[in-house]
Amino acid sequence: MKNATKIKAGLLLTSLACAAGATAALVLLQKKREEEVYHEAELKAMDELEEMMREDSDCASCACADECDAADMQDAFDAGAPAEDTADDAEAEEDDEAEEEKSLED
Repeated sequence: MKNATKIKAGLLLTSLACAAGATAALVLLQKKREEEVYHEAELKAMDELEEMMREDSDCASCACADECDAADMQDAFDAGAPAEDTADDAEAEEDDEAEEEKSLED
């Protein structure tokens, strides 16, 4: 091959590599922007939810007061359930370890 052909091929490959790099950079920037917009929307929604929860609720005067109380009790029960399971699991592991130690001693 002639030197001119080699130079043209090299320039072509270099320009293709630059174009691919620029495209990849643009894609990454677009993805980053989308993540920032999503994060901002998420923060805004969380702020709105906190604001709504801070407002005085008129649940005592409405017909759904009993349902609200039942839901609060269920939430409290659900929140306590995993902790109990964890304690039971820890006790079971301790029992297993004690049995293993006994079997090793025998």
